[in-house]
Amino acid sequence: MNFLAPWMLYGLAAIAAPIAIHLWRRRQIQAIPFGSLRFLKAIASRTRRSSRVENLLLLFLRCLLFALIVAAAARPVMLARSAQLFGGEVPRTVILIIDHSASMGARAGGQTRLEAAKACALSVFDDLKQGDRVAVIAASDRAGLLVAEPTIDRDVARKAVAGIRLTETRGDFAPALREAGKITAKAERGLRQVFLFTDSQETGWRPTLAHPEAVFDLPWKQETPQLVVVRPDDLSPRNACIKELRLLSPFLVGGSTFRGVATVENLSSAPLHDLVQITIGNERAGQRPVDAAPGATVEVPFEFEAPGVEGSWARGTARLSGDDLPADDAYYFSIPVYRPPRVTLAEGTQLGPERLRPSFFLRKALEAGGAIRVRTISAAALDDTGLEGQSAVFLADPGRLSDRAIARLERFLESGGTVALFPGDQTRPADAPAFLPARPTAPRDLPPGRQPVRIADSAHPLFADAWDNGTPFPALPQKRLLDWKLTPQAAVLLTLGAGEGAEGGAPFLIQGERGPGRVLIVNASADRTWGDFPLSPAFLPLVQQIARYSATQPGRATRLSVGDPLTLPPNLPRNKPLALTLPSGEARTRPADAAADSRTVLLERADASGFYSASAGEETAIFPVNVDRAESDLKAAPPEALEKATAPLALTQLTGRDALTQWLQKSKGLVPFWPFLLGAALAVFILEAVLANLVARRRAQGEAITIATGRLTRRRTV
Repeated sequence: MNFLAPWMLYGLAAIAAPIAIHLWRRRQIQAIPFGSLRFLKAIASRTRRSSRVENLLLLFLRCLLFALIVAAAARPVMLARSAQLFGGEVPRTVILIIDHSASMGARAGGQTRLEAAKACALSVFDDLKQGDRVAVIAASDRAGLLVAEPTIDRDVARKAVAGIRLTETRGDFAPALREAGKITAKAERGLRQVFLFTDSQETGWRPTLAHPEAVFDLPWKQETPQLVVVRPDDLSPRNACIKELRLLSPFLVGGSTFRGVATVENLSSAPLHDLVQITIGNERAGQRPVDAAPGATVEVPFEFEAPGVEGSWARGTARLSGDDLPADDAYYFSIPVYRPPRVTLAEGTQLGPERLRPSFFLRKALEAGGAIRVRTISAAALDDTGLEGQSAVFLADPGRLSDRAIARLERFLESGGTVALFPGDQTRPADAPAFLPARPTAPRDLPPGRQPVRIADSAHPLFADAWDNGTPFPALPQKRLLDWKLTPQAAVLLTLGAGEGAEGGAPFLIQGERGPGRVLIVNASADRTWGDFPLSPAFLPLVQQIARYSATQPGRATRLSVGDPLTLPPNLPRNKPLALTLPSGEARTRPADAAADSRTVLLERADASGFYSASAGEETAIFPVNVDRAESDLKAAPPEALEKATAPLALTQLTGRDALTQWLQKSKGLVPFWPFLLGAALAVFILEAVLANLVARRRAQGEAITIATGRLTRRRTV
């Protein structure tokens, strides 16, 4: 006989309570004044002997009652052959949970762990008896109820187990365990067993270990099903992954040099000797060797000549040669392809001669060289002007912008565009748009003469190939500027004037991010009202650098993992039909009215890694989706941590099919014995109550028969 809650046996110490009461009551002697005892001597010895036997019998029954209740609380079970003496076996409700997350694709012992887990699950069917019911759940980051209602149809349950396929999703056992608890709560009668077949990956257990009370909730605590965790093996497969890829070149230009760094993590106990191969489109761009010690992370720099690619984005793949877990050997990324900048120049007042307008010098600087396409509109025209296909919007002293124009600019920033603001006399602090990385406070006059300029980061793309420590930024003939209150997202790239401290001076060039886009504030007017900055030798190169800088990031590449949703990017037109292509090549279409809302979800869930592309009209967005790198760490959760999280539930941890078979044979036909103990405890309680009542009545009234026929009675009658 085994006990499912053996710790309850400590309650047997409670038997000491009736024994202590019995011994204490023996010491209580009550003196009663009485006459001659001559006539009671004949029955004294007999009364003393019967009282001692009655007291011992009552003590035994009370101790037995405590022992039966404590033993029943320990939930004893017995084997089937022993259970036949008590009415045979009881039916079981068996719930099979099979983990099919990406980590179960690791090959160990000549097969994947999912294949081994399914074989273990199918072996449980050989142990089922007539009347046993089976439910099947597929577990990843969500619970797939393949057989939601426990069924006695074994063929249906077997087909459900055999049909489980490997996915690339992350592992999380909490949803499946919660569903198993709900199923056990609905089971009518009998034993309840939950089998979890998994590699027991620590990252998959992490949500459960962090908040076990949210997983093993009321249904688990009420029904207390037996939880059996079965690992297919305890081997250590070889595995490494490309954890991250950092692009050092901001965009791709055919024939130019492209640079980046791949971060490779060796998650094995053996040294790693492999190759990282970079592919752009369908063309292999280069490969680099990688060597890493066990458990080490190394950075692999790469540099190659970029192939010619058409379109706005290029698809790239960094891939390892291969190991025991293929799912994480590839890292998908996208690269913006350089296109000539397209700039919309929006100016405030348009009165007076053209050379006095705020946009005059900006347009001349942007058009110099003919590589930048420029269109000039009024700030009021932003309400109805589309910004699709533009890389930057230059605001030249725009004054107060309407709410509609601000909303259009914010959508433009969300699509990855760049907004550059040149303030002026029409700029009012109260009218500043909310998307600016700094808030203007008040204008300030500067002392006459040229003001020194300091570069905060000479490696910034705005200053590359133009200014550095050897070629300092020239002093500017600036007479006026605005004071700004910086937000935490703001970064000062240039300061103007000497000021105080190491970095002193007033902010002259401020950068901030707004979603995937950028906002730049040039703290000078685009005309000559605040000084002669437009006539300085720094004006033209700085303006053109801002325009080229905007073309380097027409839309920031998003980092998505399998299981994440795909949302409609703001740069796609909302008034045109939308086409979505999956990594498998499957094409889906959405009508124009379904894509009208900027919050529209393109796909509720990305179920596979690779490239997803969405196109509307001439615009296309690419979504590279990778396997969650948490699935790369195949380390199993510590057994003691699982025991702590599942306490006080009955947890059994097994490794391999043989261990499962032996456990099933050992526990075959287990039947709960505690109902019989509770019934016996009830019988003992009734017997003890009847006996105690009889003894109390006899001792209170005396032996009526003895007194009625005794000598004392006869003598008194005579």
